[in-house]
Amino acid sequence: MIVCAQCGEHNVGGAEFCGACGTFLEWEKEPVGAAQGSAGAAQQVTAGQSSGAQPPGVQASGAQAVAAHQVPAQEGRSTPVAGPAPAATPAQPAPVQPAAVQPGAQQPAPARPQPKLTERRQAQPGDLICGRCGDSNPPTRNFCSTCGDSLAAATVVETTWWRRLFPRKDRTVAAGTRNRARRGGAVRKGVGRAVQLVLLVAVLLLGALYWLVDPFRSTVNGAVTGTVEDVRGVFDAKLEPVRPTAVSATAELPDHPAALVADNASNTHWAAPADPQPALVLDFGKRVDLAKAIVRSGVGADFQSAHRPQRLHLVYSTGRTHDVDLADTPDPQEVALANSEGADRVEVHVTGLHRSLSGSDVAISEIEFFAQK
Repeated sequence: MIVCAQCGEHNVGGAEFCGACGTFLEWEKEPVGAAQGSAGAAQQVTAGQSSGAQPPGVQASGAQAVAAHQVPAQEGRSTPVAGPAPAATPAQPAPVQPAAVQPGAQQPAPARPQPKLTERRQAQPGDLICGRCGDSNPPTRNFCSTCGDSLAAATVVETTWWRRLFPRKDRTVAAGTRNRARRGGAVRKGVGRAVQLVLLVAVLLLGALYWLVDPFRSTVNGAVTGTVEDVRGVFDAKLEPVRPTAVSATAELPDHPAALVADNASNTHWAAPADPQPALVLDFGKRVDLAKAIVRSGVGADFQSAHRPQRLHLVYSTGRTHDVDLADTPDPQEVALANSEGADRVEVHVTGLHRSLSGSDVAISEIEFFAQK
């Protein structure tokens, strides 16, 4: 942690600018522990100088100098008093001869300083994104930790929608209290694992019964189908089948008239020459709002013996139209209808064909219409 010399704010170790005042931290980047250690050493040296005490090494050298200049006393003579000791001459260092260098020898190059890479902070919900360098900063900072720019207009990282719906609970435990959440969390994890194991065994047993026991499989299929139909009936519009009172066509073969397209039988069909484009005319005798139709294309017994309709162009008695595209399949096709409000008659024009390999006529086995109630 780095303490700002300008305002005293404590900043994280990777910060380059103070989060409170924006001061550049590289000039006085000293950790808190190192600053305290150097301050204590300075206090000890100041205290020693104020008390007048000298280091032990200085006292010892002074005593040896006095003892060297004393003269031993002889019998009958007075002992002269020793004068002040001359100052000791400092010893000169011995000259160092340069070592021989072999030809071609190279001195190792000094290590080049490596650039320091500042670790980028991963963006967290609520962080401030600097508009100048794009770095992420904690919401408590006023200036960017990378470039020192002001965060007054910074962009705030939004919280995800699921975190807004299910926010995290504050699990901070007050000082002096016991954290009981750990014990409860372990119990909940054990119960959850037991429930998961039970559910897994139940799913495996039901799957085995479904594949091995036919009556159980039939019961499950019937229940699922009934549920799907019930749900579809709730959301889908209520439709009822409507049958035309009269059916005619612009062209038809003698054995396959237009009335067979609405006889509610799939083993009969209407057939007509494909050129020019034929059309059916169905009259309902009342105003209807057609919403759906079920179409069976081609000849039911021999599907490839005639052309099949690829596109139908519907023209209602109100003058409005609607186009329907059909796939080339003998199965019934359900298509949605529109624009039929208030119409009592519809013309079905065959404007596109799925070509047959042998026949030259177009055939439709059945068309059923459904209108809203």
